[in-house]
Amino acid sequence: MSELDALIDEVFSDQDIQPADVPRLDLYMDQVLSLFDETLSAEKRDPTDKLLTKTMVHNYVKEGLLAPVRGKKYTRQQIMQLLCVYHLKQTLKLSDVKALTGRDGVDFEAGYTRLLQNKERIRALIPPLLREYLPADPHDPDERLVLCLTLSETAIYLRRLCERLIDTIPEQSGGTT
Repeated sequence: MSELDALIDEVFSDQDIQPADVPRLDLYMDQVLSLFDETLSAEKRDPTDKLLTKTMVHNYVKEGLLAPVRGKKYTRQQIMQLLCVYHLKQTLKLSDVKALTGRDGVDFEAGYTRLLQNKERIRALIPPLLREYLPADPHDPDERLVLCLTLSETAIYLRRLCERLIDTIPEQSGGTT
């Protein structure tokens, strides 16, 4: 197996927080942070990175991306909403994330569950395409540049598609937008 093949396998073997991993009981902030950190630690580029912090969660609430907390505990629905925010914020502007998650009447658990199903299909389809179409030697400076340019451009196309879909969201009256 080539080094590029190993990198592709590593990236596409990420772990997800499964809906069954989220307790049906409300959780304190520290418990929410532990759930994310313990389950998603393999996603860290550097072991000292923080995937989610108290400040981030408070800012998501303040900006309307996440429903306000009543008391000091987060409901299962809020944790599912936070999972959606977590995934979206990796590629979209916060205003776009808010357009998707800061709305009334969204079933975040159903949406997140469908995301996980789609990720399984993506994990099966994308690695073979990458192996077929990308340069094989990531150590050659020219090939590495082409590889990163190609991957970056692919991400740009997909982000633009998300943005166009967000632009079609009708204004929500009476609640958060």
